[in-house]
Amino acid sequence: MIDRNARNQAAQNIRHYVCGIITNKEFEERYPSSKVDPIIRTLNDSLWATYEDIGTHKLTEENTVSHDLKLRIARWLVFLYSDSEYRWPKISDAGFRDLPADSWFGKFIRTILGYEENSLAFMRCGDYAVWPFFTREEYEHAIKNPILLNGTIQDAVGADFP
Repeated sequence: MIDRNARNQAAQNIRHYVCGIITNKEFEERYPSSKVDPIIRTLNDSLWATYEDIGTHKLTEENTVSHDLKLRIARWLVFLYSDSEYRWPKISDAGFRDLPADSWFGKFIRTILGYEENSLAFMRCGDYAVWPFFTREEYEHAIKNPILLNGTIQDAVGADFP
């Protein structure tokens, strides 16, 4: 089920956080919850990997996100502004399952926990290249058919999100 209010709030907070307008702590405080729309928790879980939760910081300067990550997150925003149902199985950090471990220790831990096998099984459930959309057709439909919010077409990427 789609929780339009939670999706709109999540999209705004993700944009503000990734663009360095709000801190990680403000993001945590403002991010909505939803008992009916699983994408809300799934994206929150995925974004948790973009910050450490002890200190307070913005994603600016040395903490800024890469262009590739912004493109990935822009697709997540398109999903939030769409009327697509989230159909993927439940798994932690779903949005980053295709990224390699960044250290030997990370590789070791991932091997022990079966992370790679679980990731491959998860990514085979749908077209992971367009995650959180399940199929490329859903993604292309959402790009071509933006939804109306408050009577205006919602641009998923937005002026403040390069």
